[in-house]
Amino acid sequence: MGDGSVADGIHHVTFVTRRAQANVDFYAGFLGMRLVKRTAGYEDTNQLHLFYGDGVGSPGTLITCLAWEDGNAGRVGLGQPIEIGLAIGADSLGFWLTRCLERGIAHQLPVREFGESVLRLTDPDGIIVKLVAQPSSGDPAHLYAGGGVPLEHAIRRVRSVAILSDKPDETAQFVTRYFGYKAGSREGATQRLVSSNDAIDVRDARGFWPGAPGPGTIDHVAFRARDVRGVEQTLAALRREGDTVTSLKDRHYFTSLYVREPAGVLFELATDGPGMLIDETADTLGEKLFVPPRSHNEAAAIRVVLPQIRLPGEER
Repeated sequence: MGDGSVADGIHHVTFVTRRAQANVDFYAGFLGMRLVKRTAGYEDTNQLHLFYGDGVGSPGTLITCLAWEDGNAGRVGLGQPIEIGLAIGADSLGFWLTRCLERGIAHQLPVREFGESVLRLTDPDGIIVKLVAQPSSGDPAHLYAGGGVPLEHAIRRVRSVAILSDKPDETAQFVTRYFGYKAGSREGATQRLVSSNDAIDVRDARGFWPGAPGPGTIDHVAFRARDVRGVEQTLAALRREGDTVTSLKDRHYFTSLYVREPAGVLFELATDGPGMLIDETADTLGEKLFVPPRSHNEAAAIRVVLPQIRLPGEER
């Protein structure tokens, strides 16, 4: 919005997965990201919610996954994000291509997009994950490498998200107006919007079929707000324009709101704080299953119902 209420870039991206253990094996085991939080869902406590990121779960590094265990697959289409890009080191594509071949991970040959070298993978649910080679200006403060990934080849942060829109101009205007992005370059049917850290790629998909929620789809993209005041300011601006927007939501680790842009893509605006270290130390992140405070009386029953997972290297 240009008033300083919005921080720079993406906070997190949320997927829907059909199998929690396969999800852990891919994001923590293959990609080497850190499982920084496991909770019961805030909207549905019968859903396991997994958070992956850097060593402390910094905003801008987070992928979160809702487990619809054995649920019917969703359909990727209009009004949805279609793929996520994750930044890796400029010299890391060869390592990751070899790792894909060794582990039998579905992938495509590297290509050039928007001046960047890109390796596309497919996660166990069919979601497209791009590894994007990026020049390094020094390692991030909390860079994390698990699953046998050397630190120099570790996932650094979220680089981009591509979304399908049948109203691409309106979608682009919405993202630039409320979330601080600026128009970048265009390639074919895709308009890139940029922050200083990442990009939103708006793909003109007019005539494509509509998406449907479920496993194998990206549920939403969350942008960063500096604090609760920033979320409140954006909420007021959205309401003035007549957009259908939620009230503020306390997600314990951040405060947020949700809104659908003109083409139907679900966006969230989430505060940087209090963050993942509010209830665990840096050494113990991701070890304990948390239940939302409103459901503490049912915590024991909820923990029994939720899928059981094991981290790479743990006995199964």
